[in-house]
Amino acid sequence: MLSLMDNEQSTDQTPFSNMTIDSEDVYKKPGWGRWQYIVVLVCSLLFLGVGVGIGYGIGRNHSEQTVPQASGNAAETATDPPRSLKPVDAILTNINKDNIKQSLRKYTSRPRMSGTPGGYDLVKILHDTWKSYGIDDVKVTPYDVLMSYPNKTNPNRVQLMTSSGDLVFQSALFEPALDDFSNNSEIISPFNAFAGAGISEGELVYVNYGRIEDFLYLTQNKSMDLTNKTLIARYGKIFRGDKVKNAHRFNSSGIIMYTDPSDFNRGNSTYPDSWWMPPSGLQRGTVGPDGDQLTPLYPATDYAYRKKQSDIESLKIPAQPIGYGDAEHILREMGGEEAPLDWRGGLPITYRLGPGFRNSTLKIRLEVNNFEEKRIVENVIGYIKGKSEPDRYILLGNHHDAWVFGAIDPLSGTAVLTELIRVFGEMLKSGVRPDRSIVFCAWGAEEHGLIGSTEWVEEHMKVLYERAVAYLNVDYAVDYSYVLFAGTSPLLQDSLYQATKQVPNPDTNSPDKTLYDAWKSRDNSNEAEPSVYYSLGSGSDMATFYQRAGVPSIDMWFTYDESKWDILSYPVYHSAYETMYLYERFIDPDFSYTATMAKLWGVLAWNIANEPVLKYDVRRYAKAINTFIESLKKEFGEKWSQQNVNIVALESAAQNLTSEADTFHKNLEHKNSHGTSTLEKRMINDKLIQFERAFIDCEGLPGRPMYKHVMFAPSMYDSYSDNSFPGIVDTMNEIEKENAIEKWDILKQQVSVATFTIQSAANTLTDIGL
Repeated sequence: MLSLMDNEQSTDQTPFSNMTIDSEDVYKKPGWGRWQYIVVLVCSLLFLGVGVGIGYGIGRNHSEQTVPQASGNAAETATDPPRSLKPVDAILTNINKDNIKQSLRKYTSRPRMSGTPGGYDLVKILHDTWKSYGIDDVKVTPYDVLMSYPNKTNPNRVQLMTSSGDLVFQSALFEPALDDFSNNSEIISPFNAFAGAGISEGELVYVNYGRIEDFLYLTQNKSMDLTNKTLIARYGKIFRGDKVKNAHRFNSSGIIMYTDPSDFNRGNSTYPDSWWMPPSGLQRGTVGPDGDQLTPLYPATDYAYRKKQSDIESLKIPAQPIGYGDAEHILREMGGEEAPLDWRGGLPITYRLGPGFRNSTLKIRLEVNNFEEKRIVENVIGYIKGKSEPDRYILLGNHHDAWVFGAIDPLSGTAVLTELIRVFGEMLKSGVRPDRSIVFCAWGAEEHGLIGSTEWVEEHMKVLYERAVAYLNVDYAVDYSYVLFAGTSPLLQDSLYQATKQVPNPDTNSPDKTLYDAWKSRDNSNEAEPSVYYSLGSGSDMATFYQRAGVPSIDMWFTYDESKWDILSYPVYHSAYETMYLYERFIDPDFSYTATMAKLWGVLAWNIANEPVLKYDVRRYAKAINTFIESLKKEFGEKWSQQNVNIVALESAAQNLTSEADTFHKNLEHKNSHGTSTLEKRMINDKLIQFERAFIDCEGLPGRPMYKHVMFAPSMYDSYSDNSFPGIVDTMNEIEKENAIEKWDILKQQVSVATFTIQSAANTLTDIGL
């Protein structure tokens, strides 16, 4: 439950606003003449005026002292108090990139994994810092959840051995320190969270990226039996947990995952001389599901019923990450036929499929010693209570936990969020308060599977479902200083565009003046607007808000030029080399893009918190749905006609939605031009807020009840990316890729569910809706 300041006075009141003076009573006091009262009254007013003037002068001087330096090129201090600026101008002027830099330096001073001393230390830093900035309230919300860690005294390893048991090669137990920044005794040894403890030993098979199509190529085209085989896959293309899931599905005994240089090193030098991943670098990461596994679908409170760990249905096969330097030693020895051209990476070897090795006496041995136990993970939640609609929330979220130092992911975003809270706190002190409530969220245990945010959303689901206006996620601020990249609900697309038009371009050498202009010119889409993607996936904390609570969401960051580097992510992702040195030297040296993310995030939140009628355009949603239906018809239409899958009603529902969306906005324009009452605005906004919820199906997707959004949900084969119409697309993929012909009835049911949902969404836009 939100605990805000219920008894707070309106900022429009003065200390004397409720004082009344009855002149007749004054004149009738015994022992005083009329003229005496007049003199006293005049003197009192004079003294009151002097007092107010002194108070204003003190307040003005105090404001001048606390306004930070502007984050532009000139390091000049603003001379007017925040109150004298419009709120958006105050945000743009007072974001201070030096503050962000100092915060990031502090946050990255030690590893920050949730459930460890460094993680708990950062929670305290954030709580105390946010509290000191003067926002209405700051809370720490703890949850007792199942976590996974490597064995410090017996680290995981990959070994190449002879059949007689002699060790030929062993992977590194730790990433070696390459500079002072990556040299820290608290660094956790390499592991994949929630990978099963155990040993996988025997023949090795190379499975490319470990996608379902890669497994089908080996088992169908090459007639290879993967039962009890140890697999090796390169990172990328899909979520690592789905690689493990596929390995388990094909009865393999374990999987090794490595960072191939074709995806993580395109340069002539590596860290610490560039941002490219060195041979010793590797990618940690979870392979588990989202949320606490002991309390699925419900919050991990102290009173919650918990499943037994032995009853958890999970993928308990060993999995382990290694660097491409170690992978080269192993892959060079592999036997079997050569891999297809598009399976070959950037190592100076001949990529082979296996199984086994050219030297038949060699075998692979994967040993994983992970352990799982309950630990407390903590979120930090800050509140600013809205002055006119405190029961409507705009939420800003970032996670504070990192696999190691996390200079990019996530702590660049955490430092930005902290600076934004400072600026909003200064605005509060000057009397500037948003109309709707703003909630600041720093999530714990995101890296282990979105645990902190999932448990919090589950605990507050009923309230969020009724009252949340938008969730704005910044997993990290910048992974390269070039172009904005954003995923969004169609409803928030215009709000995002509006905010980017208000924020200056951080590249002062560019002819593009606004962030919107720079985004459009560097977007490479050649569209009339900068491109966004609607498939938010479950790669960060917006997932539970969007796909279970139906809260319109955005995820955004600055990134590299994909036309220049066709890579899967920034190179040192989740490694021990994601340091403050890397960020200052190669990512955003002058912190101008990082500060711009703070400005964009703040302006976007302020706009949504204060616009009388939300700028949500349901016509964008209707257009997207019609586009997706045409795409489905193009891809599956012929097969559907053969199986008598009727989509006429689906197309009709989409047309109805288009018609109702057009009518809704025409009526809205008419009301705006003729004036609307406060009640009418509230009714309009409630329809817009609830429109996204119309796509939430309480039954969830087939076999995946946690995912409830009928239009957008993580792909069954890649949790990082969404499918549009996920129930339909995933069922068709099962039919096509796994020859699951028994799924045709489920497919027809999912078409029916989608039809019903779209028509229901159209009905929410009408005056009555029944």
